[in-house]
Amino acid sequence: MDTQQIQSLWANTQTSLAGFQKDQSETCRKEALAQITKLQRALEQPKDAILKLSYQPMVFMALKVAHDMKVFPVLANATAPVSVKQLAAAKPANPLLVERIMRLLVSFDIVEEPEPSAYLPTAIAKEMVNRPAIGTMESLFCEFLPILQKTPEYLAATNYQNPEDPMRAPLQYTHNVEIDGFSWLCEHPAALTRFNDFMEGQRANRVHWGDWFPVQERILAGADSNPERALVVDIGGGRGHDLMLFQKRFPDAPGKLVLEDLPSVIDEAASDLNACGIQGVKYDFFKEANPVKGARVYYFKFVFHDWSDEKARVLLGHVVDAMEAGYSKLVIEEYILPDRNAEFLHGTTDMAVMIFCSGLERTRQQWKSLLESVGLQPTFWTRENDGLGVIESVLPVANGTNGTNGTNGAAH
Repeated sequence: MDTQQIQSLWANTQTSLAGFQKDQSETCRKEALAQITKLQRALEQPKDAILKLSYQPMVFMALKVAHDMKVFPVLANATAPVSVKQLAAAKPANPLLVERIMRLLVSFDIVEEPEPSAYLPTAIAKEMVNRPAIGTMESLFCEFLPILQKTPEYLAATNYQNPEDPMRAPLQYTHNVEIDGFSWLCEHPAALTRFNDFMEGQRANRVHWGDWFPVQERILAGADSNPERALVVDIGGGRGHDLMLFQKRFPDAPGKLVLEDLPSVIDEAASDLNACGIQGVKYDFFKEANPVKGARVYYFKFVFHDWSDEKARVLLGHVVDAMEAGYSKLVIEEYILPDRNAEFLHGTTDMAVMIFCSGLERTRQQWKSLLESVGLQPTFWTRENDGLGVIESVLPVANGTNGTNGTNGAAH
């Protein structure tokens, strides 16, 4: 334990906390949290840190069991300590078992124990009654944890090759199946529901790209006023949620909004799309050329991280063929990982897509190499906090590039 290092980290922590008290921004909060975490790790003995990390799956198990025993709905609105017998009665369950589960949750500040065997909820416990939070926990526990357990065996069997084939990811190895991960989910309705709730939780409360990306300057200012021409084509956009938000933010934007997805998705979303005046197009983005030519924007959100570079180039090829040089833009909204010192969220998400579909989260340099390999010229737009950004790409034309280089301070 380096005393000088700890003193330096403590000084940095105090500075960060003071900054957060002065400026209650998300950026300052995350900076303070990062400094506190560094200080905590410096104070831990390495063997203790390894033991704590190795034991974490037990906490995850306890969280799942507490949910299954209906502990969190009982605690959620409690204003006085709830006895272990009251918690046990919800299922009903053995009080001693409940006490043992709660003991572990208390140690991780998921619940409080103001008196022996009596509990109050923390903010975490209160969150555990919401569907997205439950979906996150259950999807990771039920679907991802068994695959994680088999991943070391899978990687050894492949001589530690990077997974790139979506038909031969750790998911297929674990379950001995020959279908892709998304088809596997469709064959398991309960798993699909958990996964959809998980995705809802991950995307909830995120700032819409239209709220921070300079849409007026970079897209609308040069858009064709022809109402029959496509303005934004959202490819693989599910039920059209992002297009509907775009429409609310830019109600006077010229041109059509188009949602492209698989036939079953378009059929399911048809009534909502018609109500909003959004055109639904049935489309498999790997198997066929894009039917909408010369749109101002071809937009993807959290699509490319599901696919290896080889698969991504097939998808991009269809987009490039549909783009009009000098007019069309490819807009990708995804994580843009830093080329060094990626954060915990980046690494865990990267592992999740790797084991599920042989996908990957890409660094800035990896994005640049991928897009340039199909003839596109990218400009990166990033915002603070979670690393989520926008990559705006154009096709080169004879007299230069489509549009201008980003002048906003966030463009790189």
